[in-house]
Amino acid sequence: MRARNKAPDYTKANGVHYTPPELAQFLADVTAAAAQHVTGQIRVLDPACGDGGLLVALTNALPKSVRRRLTVEGFETDASELAKANESLRQLGIAAALHNRDFLSEEGIGGRAEFRGLFDEEPVTLYDVVIANPPYVRTQVMGAKKAQALAKQFGLTGRVDLYHAFAMGMTSVLKPGGVIGLLTSNRFLTIKSGASLRKMFSSHFDIEAIYDLGDTRLFTAAVLPVIIVARKGKKHPGPRCEFHRIYAHRNGLEKPPATRNSILSALRDSQLLGVVETPGGAFHIERGNLAVHADTWSLSSTETTGWLNTIAGKRASTFGDLAKVRVGIKSTADEVFVRNDWENLPVGIQPEAELLRPLLTHREAVRWIPKPAAMQVIYPHKSECGKRYAIELEDYPKSAAYFERHKARLMRRTYVINGGRKWYEIWVPHNPDDWEKPKIAYPDISEHPRFFFDASGAIIQGDCYWITLNDGVDADWLLLMLAVANSTLITKYYDAVFHNKLYAGRRRFMTQYVAKFPLPALTASRRIVNEVSRFLKAGVANEASERKINRLVWEAFGLPEEIAWQVNL
Repeated sequence: MRARNKAPDYTKANGVHYTPPELAQFLADVTAAAAQHVTGQIRVLDPACGDGGLLVALTNALPKSVRRRLTVEGFETDASELAKANESLRQLGIAAALHNRDFLSEEGIGGRAEFRGLFDEEPVTLYDVVIANPPYVRTQVMGAKKAQALAKQFGLTGRVDLYHAFAMGMTSVLKPGGVIGLLTSNRFLTIKSGASLRKMFSSHFDIEAIYDLGDTRLFTAAVLPVIIVARKGKKHPGPRCEFHRIYAHRNGLEKPPATRNSILSALRDSQLLGVVETPGGAFHIERGNLAVHADTWSLSSTETTGWLNTIAGKRASTFGDLAKVRVGIKSTADEVFVRNDWENLPVGIQPEAELLRPLLTHREAVRWIPKPAAMQVIYPHKSECGKRYAIELEDYPKSAAYFERHKARLMRRTYVINGGRKWYEIWVPHNPDDWEKPKIAYPDISEHPRFFFDASGAIIQGDCYWITLNDGVDADWLLLMLAVANSTLITKYYDAVFHNKLYAGRRRFMTQYVAKFPLPALTASRRIVNEVSRFLKAGVANEASERKINRLVWEAFGLPEEIAWQVNL
């Protein structure tokens, strides 16, 4: 993402997505409000300034008396865009030093070694205000080599994104007491790879406000944006940050109680809460304070805190305490391994039946009981004494002939071979013994929970996750997990603690979230377990039983069932 008033011909690989002027002005306004305390000369930086949209917006957000004290600096690798920025600032009468260089390079100062320890030592000549909408480029686009270099350079962990490095670089060149207004992807709030950024802001900044702009589609890119406004220098012991969140409203109220002429004008009205109608549709605004959880940042209110405390008081364990939660298989060559027409192949290359296994995917993922598997996977793995090993092709001549026909395609998976694996192996296969265990599976992405039970020995595709109990754990815990995971209580819990949503209200049910789902005591949940057992034995969906299970889950956590969440059933 970068601030631009119009979109030149840039590819997505460059991480360039264009900020609408209204959003640029919103970011500038909240940044300027936080920077009003700065006295004397004010040095402003945009490390990825594009055509100067954010610098112009920030200038317009400041009183004329303050503008006279501005010194503006920017970095941009595109010379034509830099020329536009220079002209725009010149027309405003602003002194600007704009550099046609990469901010993260040694020449761009963001990459210079002497600045990377400046959270501990006061810098010599740095900036009072940083305003930025840095490029957004994921590891798989940026390339592993560059990602690894940036991770080492800036002390990042997990899957590195270019905006992580920009955030670390720009905050390191901010003066103590200086203000940053950052517009970026909201993913860093809720995923493990955002831990470095969360730690940096928590340790070295007083965060004043977060605006999670959710699925408002204020960008044409697939990212969901967030604005964070923070002051460098930790003066307050814990988070006192305001947290504002706006997402598309999906519960279908006939007439929202408020109307505004734009999404951002609704957000500007600090007294406005709940559902609001805008030209872009109906949206739900929440306001509260920043809640720092173990692996996520989220919005907290007095009501939410009390509700979560009640659950914590009844929590006996979590899913991750009792079970393994993991992603399904990843062949990285599904066109070879996965088919629905194996029986139509010529007899000589039709794999042996014992290697063909039913495959459950997100398409079969229905709550409680899945649809029948439509596909089969050739699974060239066996186990012995609990150890997985690849089959020997000479033991399976028909499968060998099939794999030979596709050898060129499979050999292109050099990472499999370089990892010491055989060329015909599945990249992420898991232990074959585990597939035979009773399990819960569910799709990675879904608007509402779709957890289902499987005891058929089917294999789970990589677009889903699956859960098996640890050795020695009472089998009834798996049934209780199924009930809790499909409850409307867990949907509310997910939104309160994790809130990793994509467009159209779709939630991400990754391991790091599901492993932390709470469980009530098994001894107090026998009615739930018995009802789930009867439900599964019947083998068909039963709305009355489902609603009964849902109510019992709420009761097990000491809470009255909230009917407003019944839309999820």
